[in-house]
Amino acid sequence: MLQMPFPAWMVYGIAILGGVLTWKDLRFGLAAIALSIGISPELRTDLAKDLRLEDFVMAATLLAWALRKLSSREQLIPDTPLNRLWGWWLFAGALSVILGIALGTVPSYKVSLFHWLKRLELALLFWMMADSVRSVSDVRFLATSGMIGAVLSSFIGWHQKWLNPPREDAHWNAYKVQGPVGEKSNVYAQYLVFNTLVGLALGFSLHPSPALWLPFALAGFMLVPVLFSFSRSAMAALGLGVVAFVGVFHRRWLPLLLIAYLLLPAIIPSIVQQRLEALSWERFKVERLGGYIASLQETLSTNPLTGHGLGFAGFNRYENQYANTFAHEGFLGLLAFLALLWGVLKMQRQALELTDDPYLRGILQGCYAGTIAFLVAGLSGVPMLAIRPAETFWFWTGLTAGIWRLVLDQAVVAEMEAQQVDAEFALATR
Repeated sequence: MLQMPFPAWMVYGIAILGGVLTWKDLRFGLAAIALSIGISPELRTDLAKDLRLEDFVMAATLLAWALRKLSSREQLIPDTPLNRLWGWWLFAGALSVILGIALGTVPSYKVSLFHWLKRLELALLFWMMADSVRSVSDVRFLATSGMIGAVLSSFIGWHQKWLNPPREDAHWNAYKVQGPVGEKSNVYAQYLVFNTLVGLALGFSLHPSPALWLPFALAGFMLVPVLFSFSRSAMAALGLGVVAFVGVFHRRWLPLLLIAYLLLPAIIPSIVQQRLEALSWERFKVERLGGYIASLQETLSTNPLTGHGLGFAGFNRYENQYANTFAHEGFLGLLAFLALLWGVLKMQRQALELTDDPYLRGILQGCYAGTIAFLVAGLSGVPMLAIRPAETFWFWTGLTAGIWRLVLDQAVVAEMEAQQVDAEFALATR
């Protein structure tokens, strides 16, 4: 039984307090969601095996958000570049649910509907985050909440290391750390990978300010549980995420990065090296490549357009997010999924082009690298389908959508002011 470093009253108290304070300020509810994503245990019921505390905070926050929108007569869904793409993915999922129930290819309508409602919850989290950003101070508050949640979650992994000191002749698997109660090690690691990249990007972006040491320290703190999760997909995603971040945004650091990678075998703990040495191409082919083949064979013969339906055989039967998405939703759902992720990258690049603020750029660059990392991890894992990493992904992506809205408004105002100055100058020189 996993021993948590936090008392139960603290974990549940954060969720309860967030659900109450969200009626005063929506940001408190979103902050509680960020904290709960990192430390909430899984709650199992007859209807669903994957309920978490953030689900209950989300319900209160969503209700408070909707009522405020109605009272102020504002548009409920904020304008973002991803709205149509989100609508397409929600429609593809709903269609797969309907046809899956009609064809009898899903275990039950309740399970299938639960998976679609969870997707809708992620969409609403994205929209609430985007709508809550009205200033840079909002960005700082929400980003700080996300990082605190990740640090608290990392402490769970560190706590397991303290309780499990090195022993002679022990197998590497004896040192594996895992997330909160009910969470698998690789899913926990994927959640931390995204937050690690955000912290790393913030540190680089704040250079040469003395404030850079804090995000760098947080990224280093989160790195240790990632390594001792022994997750191959998470380690590969982190490594390639760093390469993408440095290669796209900080090319002058590429030689230093190359040297660091060459020195890695001498730096990483020996137990982690044992795990990496245990990798087998033959096992990889059976566990991962076999998933792609099985997904194609089973889905093409059933319903290649919309798949078997959400909830078919769980969410990770085929050991990667692309084969699972195809099996669940067919070509329609897979294309919608890939289009949405491409839209995320495009939106983040657009926002980067519109701002010179180092803090905003750090968050945008970190989320861009994190998105690439999750795309890579998805080749042999399910970071976009597993609840904890998916929630943190859409939390941060919603924040980047809010930044996009903020910097776009600032650019429009600046353009209008410039046009006004030009008009006044033209009148004065007549």
